[in-house]
Amino acid sequence: MRRTVIVAAVAALLALGGPAFGASQEPWKAAADVRTTLAEAQRSLVLGEPARANRLVRKAAGLDLGALGPAAAPGLAAAENAAAAGDSVALEIARALTWTTILGEALERATAAAAAGDVEKARAWFLVREFRKPTRFTRPGADGTLALRALGEGRLGADAAAAAMRADLLDTYQARLRSSLETVSASGAQGFGISRAGAAALARGYFAVLAGAYADQRSAGEAAQTSATFDELVGAAALGDDAGVEAAQAAIDSALEGFRAAALSDEEELRRAGQLERFLSLVPIEYERGVNDGEVTLDFEIQEAVTFRDGAAQAFGDLEHLLAQQDGAATRQLGAILDGLAADLAAAAGHEAVADPDDIQAATDEALALIDSLYPDEWKDAGATADFDVLSATLDRLEAAIAAGQFGQAEQARLEAYAFFEFGPEQRLRGLANGLFVEVEGLFWYGVDGLPGLAQLVKRKATVAEVAETRQALDGALADAELAVGAGPTSTFAVVSNTAVIVFREGLEAVLILAALMAGMTGAQAPLRKPLLAGAGVAFLASVATWGIAQTLLASLSRYGEKLEAIVSLVAIAVLLVILNWFYHRVYWSEHLAGLHGRKKRILGIGVGVAAAQLVGLVLLGFSSVYREGFETVLFLQAIVLEAGAGLVLVGAAIGLAATLAVGFLTMRLQRKLPHKKMLVATGLLILWVLVVMVGTTVQTLQVVGWVPVTPVDGLQLPYWAGLWLGVFPTWESLLAQGAAFAFVLGSYAAAEQLRKRKRRTIIEKPAPVTPTS
Repeated sequence: MRRTVIVAAVAALLALGGPAFGASQEPWKAAADVRTTLAEAQRSLVLGEPARANRLVRKAAGLDLGALGPAAAPGLAAAENAAAAGDSVALEIARALTWTTILGEALERATAAAAAGDVEKARAWFLVREFRKPTRFTRPGADGTLALRALGEGRLGADAAAAAMRADLLDTYQARLRSSLETVSASGAQGFGISRAGAAALARGYFAVLAGAYADQRSAGEAAQTSATFDELVGAAALGDDAGVEAAQAAIDSALEGFRAAALSDEEELRRAGQLERFLSLVPIEYERGVNDGEVTLDFEIQEAVTFRDGAAQAFGDLEHLLAQQDGAATRQLGAILDGLAADLAAAAGHEAVADPDDIQAATDEALALIDSLYPDEWKDAGATADFDVLSATLDRLEAAIAAGQFGQAEQARLEAYAFFEFGPEQRLRGLANGLFVEVEGLFWYGVDGLPGLAQLVKRKATVAEVAETRQALDGALADAELAVGAGPTSTFAVVSNTAVIVFREGLEAVLILAALMAGMTGAQAPLRKPLLAGAGVAFLASVATWGIAQTLLASLSRYGEKLEAIVSLVAIAVLLVILNWFYHRVYWSEHLAGLHGRKKRILGIGVGVAAAQLVGLVLLGFSSVYREGFETVLFLQAIVLEAGAGLVLVGAAIGLAATLAVGFLTMRLQRKLPHKKMLVATGLLILWVLVVMVGTTVQTLQVVGWVPVTPVDGLQLPYWAGLWLGVFPTWESLLAQGAAFAFVLGSYAAAEQLRKRKRRTIIEKPAPVTPTS
């Protein structure tokens, strides 16, 4: 949605770009012409065509630049001298001087026109600009463009519009300044002298644009001193003086520490804080996936780690002045760690050296600890907003893979995006906007409101247009979700009721398993209820303990959350299948044969080892049935606590738990009133339903993790509640697994019945013993 707004705003600005200026006089066209011509001249000079380079430089100097002429004159004169001398380094410096001087002139003229209320002129000059260097996780800023539009529509005052435009441009050029300084270092390391000199000159030019703001915040003397240091940087780069470049850069870094040309809004500060924390935490995850035994095995994952590190570095650059006010030493240490990570990742990307993943993780943990100590309280949970930036970027990657026909990579991107949503925004949405996460999840998987889900589209290798339609709907739903998460809890009733529903839904499955198994444990089997209940009790205590340590343990294991859930679910199913087999063969037919063989003798006559195994199995069944649901509930509720506070969540949890216990109590009471044979039949059906639901939800979790493939059933549309309450999802893997579970239960029951009938027939047909007569 943000992308659409930005593109529309820029398009509107281009369309309304100032008809009062003639074609050769339009500032944006004049600036583009001189920039392009000088670039061609530089290329010709590097390729050994000095005559052509001289002609192009003279052409640039002779262009009708209109009001830009005086600003561009010094740089163009320097360019003519450099071309005449055949000095490509000097020409590169002159190009940078010309361009950055034009940018500074355009900034002043655009903001002056806006302050005077001349929208047409402000639009024309505002087109002469640059944008922040975009990444997969950031979009070009449009604050100034939107402010200018609001000025034209009468929704914003002239002074406010001019201030917004100036802040937008200053923010852009400070980001460009940081990027240019990084290029100076990178080009020097690679031995690219011309590029280094050009980057140094661009940095000097960007600072010249920011010098007024620097002088206002510091002093005119400090601004002049820093400008002189930039001159030293350019001079050293032109001469190839590595030591001089390094010394000038160190002095510049010190001078710029804590400087911010345009203050960020509170909302933007929060977003940058979230990006820094979230992007940095993802670096070691991606890096570990890409290396094995000291070698790079997946270059793509290493590049992902580089991209996340760069995104974190950009966010850090925007917040550095604020963090330095908290603790200058810790802020410098954090910057040094980011630089160290950049070096390690670059070495791995170039297959030069591969750092140990544990070292990358340790460096990241140290950086995150510093972030936690530096962040004010209101930034501590800012990562929620960054989740949506990561989601958007990952979905961009999905669409790019679809366009390239790389459907395997598209599915990987879809699962990665869903994992970010599953253990980030979704957990909050469950408590804040219960219906919204249903829509988002449906669009990720099997569709909603007639639109197919991304899982279906990727599997059937849909066209770019088909994917784009679902992506557009998903973007809208995610934008609404971001607003809901950002706004926090809007209704006490919504938080309490949604929390109660979560606890009730998760607890109901465990209660039904226990109730179903205990229904058949009557008479001599009644003692077997105790180990089952003991396991459930231990699981409940374990769930409470998990809640208590969730803020630390689960936070550190958040990237494994879905995998842990999958493993717990698999254990629960395995134990349930083993116990079911024993249950049918011991409870169903041994109860019927008790009168023929002596109930107690048969039950108590089994070996001690077998009895112990049965007790352990029942304890494990009770534990896994309850803890599986308790673990998932804790995951969901911890996120809601962050939004609404523990008080409201505990109220909702208490209501949900009370409802769960009430259902359990009623189930037990009803069991006592049922005839024994009907009770066994009802128990069997209940166990069948619980097992099928558990298998369906577990397969879906395994698909989220990526351990099981996803093959949607074409044309099959199911309402979301079918998956939420019944565990039925329209994929072949899920349906076949549930069918196998269904067949197992029925087969076990049929086998038990067959054994019962055979045993009964054997006993009936066995001749009665002859009693000797006296």
